[in-house]
Amino acid sequence: MALSVNEIVTGRKTFFILPDTSLMPESFLEDYFALGYECYYVPFDKRVNIEKKVKVITSLFKDLIIFFNIDYNLPNFDWEDYIYNYIQTNNNPGSVGILYTKRQAKIEKNVLERKFLYEMGIRCGCIQLEYQKSNNFELIGKILYANQAQGRRKTIRALCTSACTYTYTYGPYKDSITGTLQDISLSHFTILVTGAGLEIKLYEKIADIHFNIRGFLFRSDAVLVMERPVNGDMLYVFAFVTSAGQNGLDDRTRSLLIPSLYKLLSVNCNQVLDQMYEQLSEQEAVDELEIIDSNSDGIL
Repeated sequence: MALSVNEIVTGRKTFFILPDTSLMPESFLEDYFALGYECYYVPFDKRVNIEKKVKVITSLFKDLIIFFNIDYNLPNFDWEDYIYNYIQTNNNPGSVGILYTKRQAKIEKNVLERKFLYEMGIRCGCIQLEYQKSNNFELIGKILYANQAQGRRKTIRALCTSACTYTYTYGPYKDSITGTLQDISLSHFTILVTGAGLEIKLYEKIADIHFNIRGFLFRSDAVLVMERPVNGDMLYVFAFVTSAGQNGLDDRTRSLLIPSLYKLLSVNCNQVLDQMYEQLSEQEAVDELEIIDSNSDGIL
């Protein structure tokens, strides 16, 4: 199943550029996902420099918040100059924030805040991380909340490939019905059915649906909450129901599913980014050759 790039890039995303994972480990990303924040780390890569990565991210994601870790040391690179030029080029101080490790002297903190908040006008915060990473989870969470990083969605949908399937039994003869998920979140999932569609009635509960999310297996009940035609097919949206009949997933299932859903989300996003990095590199190589050719015109 081919995924739509437009759907992958839609929605508010938060990117942390070159984060210090000793202060904000990658496990934070799964926990923020569970809270409704779609966040990604952008690590150092010898193949693709950080300027190129940020250029691709900014061009691809139109509703983004981007945090720069100004303590990451890059050779022949000045963070203040780069961030100033980035804001001027993209006219986006409202989507930029700064991360840095706690300074020993208060005056250092004041200088940084004056530079980035008042002189450059960035609006997503100048965040001083603590040495205790446990304190930083709540600190960053408050910043995400203050910047409305959830966007309009209460839960984040992960788009599915053919590796995400469902199976359930239905009808008097307990027919086994299986198919591929369109998308899934911690509260809902969507399927697309060709032909006549399903016999399930709106608001009917289906018990013991078996799911396989890229190798992670789980079971849950669900209720059909919406149906609509799409290009001759039928789209069905189901809401998960706990074993006690409440909306959502059982706590244990939910906690185990979170890493799998975030991984699915991350794989989709990073595949698009990797493709765009490669395309940009190829285009820059072509442009460089054209410049060389134009400079050599008329030379014997």
